[in-house]
Amino acid sequence: MLIFIVLFGLIGALLIVLARQTRLIRLRSVAGGLLISYVFVALTLIGGELYFRYAFAESENTVTLATINWLDRHWDTNSAGYRDREWAENDYAQDLTVVVVGDSFAAGWGIDDPADRFSEVLGAQLGDDAAVFNLGIYGTNTPEQLDNLRAFVETHTTPDVVILQYFLNDINYAMLSVGALPEATPAPTWSQESYLANFLYTRLIGHLLDPNYNRDWWAENYAAYDTPLIWDIHAAELHAFIDYVESIDARLIVVIFPNMLDPVISVAYVDRVAQVFESRGHNDVLKLFDAAAAWTPAERMVSPRDTHASAAFQRYVGAELFAQFFTDPAP
Repeated sequence: MLIFIVLFGLIGALLIVLARQTRLIRLRSVAGGLLISYVFVALTLIGGELYFRYAFAESENTVTLATINWLDRHWDTNSAGYRDREWAENDYAQDLTVVVVGDSFAAGWGIDDPADRFSEVLGAQLGDDAAVFNLGIYGTNTPEQLDNLRAFVETHTTPDVVILQYFLNDINYAMLSVGALPEATPAPTWSQESYLANFLYTRLIGHLLDPNYNRDWWAENYAAYDTPLIWDIHAAELHAFIDYVESIDARLIVVIFPNMLDPVISVAYVDRVAQVFESRGHNDVLKLFDAAAAWTPAERMVSPRDTHASAAFQRYVGAELFAQFFTDPAP
């Protein structure tokens, strides 16, 4: 990027020199015309850089500079590192305690206002007699989420209810353990040094330079569920999670988000995960593929570039959790 700036500056300096010289009149005229175009391009580039650096912010599936802008504006964490309020012991000492663990769906990736997340919607429905903690952290998988739950119990309290939010890339940790997780091609350095260049690369240039850029990872994910070795490793991770929840005598509720781009194609994999919990007698499972399929992509996803659940769909999930699992007296 520095080389581009230096070259662009040298071109401008050359055009200025040529436009000011008096010996070659025709060259002076041409240089003057080019200088006008140069100034227009320079102002456009500067304006674009300022806009994408300071004004534009958008969540995406990948962490682009636009996503970092979005995170800076909308992502606040508490002292424990979670996108949640600060809790004091007297806030939940006498309450029904619900702990939500999960990844970016639980954390609310793409959701500007955390109040729209399913955990907050459920908390509002439960009222003042319940405390709903959100331990969602984007990018985590089942073993890491179990570690987060253990740490919560050690430092806070034993919850009455644990809600595990599951997404169909949570098998990635098992894939990684056997070297089967594909590596993304890193973006070139120049696209990370300019907000305008980053926007152009992620929207246009990346697809031209790299045929695999931002490719659909779902084929690899589904293949992992169909690979006995990887599935057995992941199933053991799920059983370890169940073991721990049973050891603390908490009620377990599982909410499974499908592939939000194509909910129907992921039905078999959602069912396979659900069957692990049901085989252990934990039947409080909310499978969301039917609901997601009934919504249009624009309704159920944050955006075409951020395929997480939209604020409206998150609110739906919160209402469904309450209606299906909390309408009776506390468990």
